[in-house]
Amino acid sequence: MSYCRSIVIVVNLLLVTALADFPLFSADAESSDPKSVDGVAIIPVIDPEKTITADTTVKEKVIKKRKKGPSKKNGKVIIEMLPGDRLTIKQVMEILNTTRDLSGKNLSGLKLIGVNMGRCNLKGADLNHADLERADLGESNLERADLTGANLKMSNLRQSGMTAAKLDSATLDGAIWKDGTVCAPGSIGQCQEHAAALWGK
Repeated sequence: MSYCRSIVIVVNLLLVTALADFPLFSADAESSDPKSVDGVAIIPVIDPEKTITADTTVKEKVIKKRKKGPSKKNGKVIIEMLPGDRLTIKQVMEILNTTRDLSGKNLSGLKLIGVNMGRCNLKGADLNHADLERADLGESNLERADLTGANLKMSNLRQSGMTAAKLDSATLDGAIWKDGTVCAPGSIGQCQEHAAALWGK
């Protein structure tokens, strides 16, 4: 038994000596590694939570693209709220047969002679220089509508809402005004009442 113990002791001494000469554990070992301090090698510790893999990089790119998306969509919504391109007569008729909502739409210069546009939402619509002769606009919402230079001869505007509507140079001869008054000939930009007849002449 004493012989076995002596062998174990010798083996242990050899292992300790061998490890003492190994540079990783030797304080006296010289190291050219700039990360070593006083000759002792420093092993960097890697935090698995802070490592960035190819998968996380891809995910970050996808998230960035998704974040940019809504801003572009918002920009498109703003553009769509503007009058935009002028509608065709066919498009106008389709809307009149469905929602009758032409608010903010561009109808400038269209020939809508005698068209039934009664009880329509024309709020903020662009109707400048549109031909609306004999058109029915009764009970329609014409708030802030642009009717500059429009032809409204003999049109029906009875009970229509015309708050802040632009009527510069609009022709209103024979039009039925919102209060039921028939506009006199020569009514430009505003409805003029018929002059009282002079009897006795």
